This record gives sequence, structure tokens and C-alpha cells, in this order.
Amino acid sequence: MPLQLHRVPPSPSPSFNELTQCICESYAVPLNRLWRLFRHDPTPTGFIELRDRLQREYRADATRACWLTVVDTDIGDKIVGAALWHTYRENPYPVYEEHPVEAYWWPEGVQEADRLNLESFIEATDLGKLAYEACGFVYSGTNYMESAKRNASAQWRELEREMQYVLLFLSSR
Repeated sequence: MPLQLHRVPPSPSPSFNELTQCICESYAVPLNRLWRLFRHDPTPTGFIELRDRLQREYRADATRACWLTVVDTDIGDKIVGAALWHTYRENPYPVYEEHPVEAYWWPEGVQEADRLNLESFIEATDLGKLAYEACGFVYSGTNYMESAKRNASAQWRELEREMQYVLLFLSSR
């Protein structure tokens, strides 16, 4: 399985259809509970809205953002992995001023952070945590997000049953 890494251009591209499909499939099996929260419309119209939003956000942040895809050349350059990473030369979060820069994703994001002599910080799901640890990230804490709400609407209660809770694992390197 020869794999190749590709950068996706910020201009509208047919690869965004396949990239979006890869993302949808990745979060669906096993189910990532946050996915339902951010993409709660699994219809064809919802897919188009997600694809268009991803492209719009990417173009708006093209100076700091980079979509990377991994394609399998044995199966017609099918996208088998994708990630969006950002590199900040200045701290985008004033609350954490002791961390001057953050770069996301690996290996490109980690290599870029190393080249610039920067720390990297991530929040990961349980599956992502293992991948980041394999790249040298060290676990530092867990965010536990619960969806309970007083006087919740029927739609909220439906999402609450589906999501239950979400754990995000914090790591750095």
C-alpha cells in the first residue's frame, strides 16, 4: 500500500468531496461523539453544507492553515487520511501567554513546529490520543464534557442520549 502525502490547495477543489467523505467515514466508525455535535445532518444536503463550510473556513485562514491528505496509490489515489493543521507565529490564545506558538498535526505539523523551535499542543479523542503519543506527545490532562442541561428541549435530549459524554485528552511535546 504505497501512501503519498498531499497538500490540498485552498481554492475550490474536487478533492474536497473525497476529503469530506473521508472525514465523515472516519468519525462514523467508531462513532466520535463530537462528530454528531458538529455535523448533525447526515443527509446529502448536510454533506454539501459541510464540504462548503470546510472549504470556506480553509480559504479564510489560508495563511495559517493547511489541509493534508494521505492517498493510497494502489486504489486509485483514494484519500485514506486527512488532517487540518495550523501554525501560529504568535499566540492565538491570550489566556495562555506562556506558550508563544502552537502547531497542530503530525508529522508535517510536528516537523514544522520543530523547525520553528515551537511547542505543540493538541486535544484528542481516545483514538487520536494513541496516535499522538506515538509521535512523542505527552498526556497532561482530560477534559470531560457532559451534555446535561435543565429544561432541555426534545432535540437536546435526543442528542444527549446519542452523545452521552465526550472525553478530550490534552497533550503536548
